[in-house]
Amino acid sequence: MSEKDFFQEAATKNRLREVRLSHGLSQGELADKAGVSRQTIGGIEAELYGPSLAVALRLAKVFGKKLEEIFWLEREPASEVFCQWSGIGPVPEDGAHIQLIRSGTGYAAYPASRELLGLEANAIVLHKDRGQIKSKVLVQESLEQSPIVLAGCSPVLGLLRQRLHNICRDVSLLWVNTNSARALAALKNGTAHVAGIHIFDEQTGRYNLPAVQKALGDRPHVVINLYHGEQGLLLQKGNRKGIRDFSDLARDGVKVVNREEGAESRRILDAGLQASKLNPWQIAGYDFPVATHQEVAQAVAFGGADCGVALRPLARVYGLDFMPLTRERFDLVILREYLHEPGIQAVLDFLQKQAIRLEMEACGYEPEATGSEITC
Repeated sequence: MSEKDFFQEAATKNRLREVRLSHGLSQGELADKAGVSRQTIGGIEAELYGPSLAVALRLAKVFGKKLEEIFWLEREPASEVFCQWSGIGPVPEDGAHIQLIRSGTGYAAYPASRELLGLEANAIVLHKDRGQIKSKVLVQESLEQSPIVLAGCSPVLGLLRQRLHNICRDVSLLWVNTNSARALAALKNGTAHVAGIHIFDEQTGRYNLPAVQKALGDRPHVVINLYHGEQGLLLQKGNRKGIRDFSDLARDGVKVVNREEGAESRRILDAGLQASKLNPWQIAGYDFPVATHQEVAQAVAFGGADCGVALRPLARVYGLDFMPLTRERFDLVILREYLHEPGIQAVLDFLQKQAIRLEMEACGYEPEATGSEITC
């Protein structure tokens, strides 16, 4: 049988190159394992032709994957698709913007960036149907790649995504702006590849590692430092309300903007109130939380609140005063099974570059340990 008999004129799509690289194989090594030539592997990866069923099955067997995890038939672009909600945050309402990604043979949906008014969304929720979301696809091209999902609330994750996109066009990253508890849960549940977290453990006095151990247990993982920094009270320029400590938050006429449960900023606020012997019901605005550091800064800057706990760099961006409360460590948590993914390697390599460290420092973060593994 000639080699061309292994192929068929089929409009098949594949992620063979992505899977091969994630297993650290060259085209030649994969060809040897599958019993075909290196040129065959190159042609399939370039989608010059589709593999026969026999060849496709042998390739899938090499990686221990299902056939449909590597190959699929090209179809007409679907304007409406069903997807599973990622579980990061509440299920969106009908009409809400979402971010769809390809996941296996289907689709997964994530919350869209609210800071960008949904501009990074590629779909809209039509309605929910028996545990699934029916959505209208807005940007079909965005579904061609399966991105690395970064979950976490630090604006540095958005900066990292943008800068890496500028220099590595073949690497696709999706930043889901969510609090540390949700990010870690998403990593545990398999809906995120990287969790960006800053979680202080009051019992041990340590950042992140106790929470990671509790969430992941014995699952192999690595913890990589992204930066050190400060959280504190963002105050309106000039601090017109004269806020000096937590006791001032209970005064008449002072309104706070809070974060949702699971956010480190909320823990800091709660700890400060407890130390000042104040109850949440005494604080105006406590029961009306927002979802991100940016929304805290916007509420203070635009007069919706007099103060709120957030990262120091947000004070600079929005022209606010800042009262430091704590110095913290922000880390990236990655399951070891994801470390060989090209997108993950691109992120880790990029963190070693001086350019991103200088940019973080200019924004007000402390990158002296950026990219280093945290073990204790």
